[in-house]
Amino acid sequence: MNMGERKIPPKGIVVEAIKKALFFRKIVETQEELASLVQKELKRIDKEYVIGPTRVKRIALEIPEIEVKAKTKKSVGLQKIDKCPICGSGIEEKRIKNLVGKEIVIGYKCSKCGYESDLEAFLPMKYVFIWKG
Repeated sequence: MNMGERKIPPKGIVVEAIKKALFFRKIVETQEELASLVQKELKRIDKEYVIGPTRVKRIALEIPEIEVKAKTKKSVGLQKIDKCPICGSGIEEKRIKNLVGKEIVIGYKCSKCGYESDLEAFLPMKYVFIWKG
């Protein structure tokens, strides 16, 4: 086998690697750090396995024992979003009626991962992964 080969690990193996990494650490402060820990676990199984931070985050979102929190930064002005910036699912507008009875959008909520935002603070800057199993 040549040294340059890379393999994408099956989802089930990634799930176990994520659980193992978080079980011992309890909390990981960034998706890059979690990806690094998961990569180390995967290398123990197969030295050719590779994985990126985005795939680790997406799979971690599906694991019931793990809570994913997003730290956000302020963004100036009305920001329209069509999908959840954390899990990529559809997003619902949070609406209220203003003083003249007109419905206005005051924020967004994801029905899949529970992400919520007002109109200003919703750009994810950093993810925190917490073991709750």
